[in-house]
Amino acid sequence: RRKDAEYKALLMQINPHFLYNTLEAIGSLSAQKRSDEAIDVTEWLGQMLRYSLRSDSDLAKLREEMQYIRYYVSIMKIRFGDRIRVDIRHDPELGDTAIVKFILQPLVENAIKFSQENPEGVHVTVAARRAGNALELEVSDNGAGMSDELIEELRQEIARGQMTDVLSAQGRRIGLRNALARCSLHYGESFSVRIESAPGEGTRIALKLPMKEE
Repeated sequence: RRKDAEYKALLMQINPHFLYNTLEAIGSLSAQKRSDEAIDVTEWLGQMLRYSLRSDSDLAKLREEMQYIRYYVSIMKIRFGDRIRVDIRHDPELGDTAIVKFILQPLVENAIKFSQENPEGVHVTVAARRAGNALELEVSDNGAGMSDELIEELRQEIARGQMTDVLSAQGRRIGLRNALARCSLHYGESFSVRIESAPGEGTRIALKLPMKEE
């Protein structure tokens, strides 16, 4: 019961700034009489909210999570234009695989956020592949990178089972910590993460989850 309560609290901690910023973008598009784009963003946001408000399960099909990411990226492209390029790759045969909801969006949000300073623009890749009896989800970017100290801190938190400390965390990639915490709580020792990064050289995060149908 304690773990379930912690999990629900982490799920409710998803950053609301995206919603506020998107509503502001819709208002701005309307004021500029860019009605077609305003309608598109409203439709995409509506689809995202429909998915997020579904409370029948903490799990979702991989194809649903990927579609959620596509809606999110479409809205970000309206806000930031051609500076953002996001490639999404996954085998259609993996579409029915069940995963914890909302573990990819915080990673993609961080990848875009920390790649904004790259003069060549933002380039993010989201991939899903089978790895033996597991599913590997990977998000990579060309952003500012992470220090060895932060990577080691995250590894230690997972190893010690302290990921729920994210409930009281402030800043410092809270979206990433949230996703890792929920995976750790849901999958236990079946979950693992690999982080490859260096300052100024981008970041690659790979989550390894047990393969199962929804």
